[in-house]
Amino acid sequence: MLKEISCPDCHWHRLVGTADKFRLLNQVGMLRREENPDQAIVEELFERSSHKLTCDECGRVGLRIDLPRDEEEDWGDGRVCQDCRKTIPPERLEIFPDTKICVACQQKDDDGEDDTQPDFCRKCGEVMISSTSRGGGLTRYRLRCPRCG
Repeated sequence: MLKEISCPDCHWHRLVGTADKFRLLNQVGMLRREENPDQAIVEELFERSSHKLTCDECGRVGLRIDLPRDEEEDWGDGRVCQDCRKTIPPERLEIFPDTKICVACQQKDDDGEDDTQPDFCRKCGEVMISSTSRGGGLTRYRLRCPRCG
């Protein structure tokens, strides 16, 4: 069963399937290597290990585990904004039934505001800069710390 993991701080989110659950449980030491572990046990361990999972974006330990958005809607819990992960008010859904974002995010989008945060070095906290890689062929870009290299 697909689940969605999300960070309460930076609103990063990702869908995870069975293979991702195995990998994440191995990373946090909750699953021993077995050929075919019981799926019910894997699901239960995954639900109980949410406080140990780490955000890929900001490094926060402790993530939320939810049903994917489409499945959430089937349960009548409302629709979640794809940008900020807050519930979209039912009044907005009555007027715009196909909307995927809330009023605040729609306003930011209409005003052209860019609310993306810069990436910071995990070692020293310096703002990362974009640089090109050396070598022939396609130009590739990567983020690097000006202080740490």
